[in-house]
Amino acid sequence: MSFLKKFLSSALILSLILCACPIAYAADTPEEIVYVEDLGNDVTVKTTITVYPKVTRDKYTTAISTSDFTRGGKWIATVSLQATFMYNSIVAGVTGTTYSKSLASGWSYTNHKITTTTVSSSNGGTATLTATLKDFPVNVPVRLSLHCSPNGTVTRG
Repeated sequence: MSFLKKFLSSALILSLILCACPIAYAADTPEEIVYVEDLGNDVTVKTTITVYPKVTRDKYTTAISTSDFTRGGKWIATVSLQATFMYNSIVAGVTGTTYSKSLASGWSYTNHKITTTTVSSSNGGTATLTATLKDFPVNVPVRLSLHCSPNGTVTRG
């Protein structure tokens, strides 16, 4: 019984010490990159790519590409693509994606497709969302793409 008490006491002390150790994080604020494009037909898209900080020694990173579409200065839609990437300095790939959309009245969202590369590409991993926004007679192409290099750098795909 004495051995069990010593073992449990040692385990409890060790777990308290480990819980008290600070966790090292990279920069606390996400990095943002903004692009503005004129798509014609008085349609403009502002795309913001947000790359979230990585936990040190973590070989996964997450980024979100959000596009806000306006026509004649009025908001028509927001479409977002979130991608999680795995990288290891040799290869990178996409491990998961999600998307969301919000539309102004009268607009529809069609032809939705997400394509990804698997975790085996030495060129890095890419997640791409394509779709079409429609309000007759106007069709607006939607394309959001995120790329992660094997060293973990995320850029527009």
